Amino acid sequence: MIELYQLEQLIAFAEYGTLSLAAENMHISQPSLTRTMKKLEDDFGVPLFSRTKNKIELNDNGKLAVSQAKKVIEQKDDMLRLVRMLDKASQTITLGSCAPVPLNDFVQNCSIHYPNMTLSSEMKETDTLLQGLYNDTYQFIILPFVPDDKSLIIKEYGQENLYFALPESHPLSGRKEVSFNDMNGYNMIVFSEIGFWHSLIVKEMPSSKFIMQSERSDFEELIQSSTLPYFVTDVTFENSIEITDRKIVSISDASAHAEYYLVCKKQTKKRFEKLV
Repeated sequence: MIELYQLEQLIAFAEYGTLSLAAENMHISQPSLTRTMKKLEDDFGVPLFSRTKNKIELNDNGKLAVSQAKKVIEQKDDMLRLVRMLDKASQTITLGSCAPVPLNDFVQNCSIHYPNMTLSSEMKETDTLLQGLYNDTYQFIILPFVPDDKSLIIKEYGQENLYFALPESHPLSGRKEVSFNDMNGYNMIVFSEIGFWHSLIVKEMPSSKFIMQSERSDFEELIQSSTLPYFVTDVTFENSIEITDRKIVSISDASAHAEYYLVCKKQTKKRFEKLV
């Protein structure tokens, strides 16, 4: 019976060209490798090597055996990888979210109801999230709309409203509400990790320049030292950084109001009933 380690040693011999080099790199003795090569010939029932007094080389049979051995080892590696991936997937909950606030809420629910599971999460555009749900990249996704697919399980998952945080000296700070169009053209400080809100404000305020900050600490430091406007939401601003010298002004556009929905397939709901 041919063992996998024998095939690995045969491949090593083909790679290094000599028994001594192959044995050295395989961390085995040369006599042990020689016995393995002889055992392989016995198992195949045909000669695999051409031998001279001081040299051993693969013959045509041996070269074919090496080629096939590589395929067997690759199949073994693929088998291990797939089985390990399945085991990891069985212990992992995968989430794709359109925004950070519902994502954070989902993380908290997972830690409560499934403390021994690993959560893998990320923020993506809505088209990517839907595609990822259908191809099983995600078990759950959070969208700011109801997808047009009655075969999916959909649960309301909260809401969020966007506001302007305007300096008291800003010409629009005295209003009760302001539209995106009113603010279009004004420069603003924006934290980059805000999910779908980013594409929304870029669309609604095309003439504005957004000073993007990818680090939360840099963002907080900049808004404290700057007089530029920035965005907050009703979910985050009360419990987030201290807001000084700013007026919180409602945005009149309907697009500034988000309704979130947790979406999954039916088989996912059966497995994670507590989340749905």
